[in-house]
Amino acid sequence: MKTLSHKLHILKTLYESDVKLTATDFSYVSNANQYFCELELQGLIKSEWGKKGNSKVKLRYVPNELREKASKFLSTHIKSNEAENSGN
Repeated sequence: MKTLSHKLHILKTLYESDVKLTATDFSYVSNANQYFCELELQGLIKSEWGKKGNSKVKLRYVPNELREKASKFLSTHIKSNEAENSGN
């Protein structure tokens, strides 16, 4: 379940970060934008347009009103993901 692993890693990084991040901050994840879209559709993160250098970019973050929901998602899925990966 590489998709879930990527989503968990991205969400955990956003949750623990005090800055808004873009897909380029996750360059080691192929097509990070697809995971951002899924997380946003699940109501775990939000996005807004901003600037990074001279480029217009979409910034992703976990706002205060979604922190509890994101925390529950992480705690639930990290445990199940670790259990599944240890069985391989």
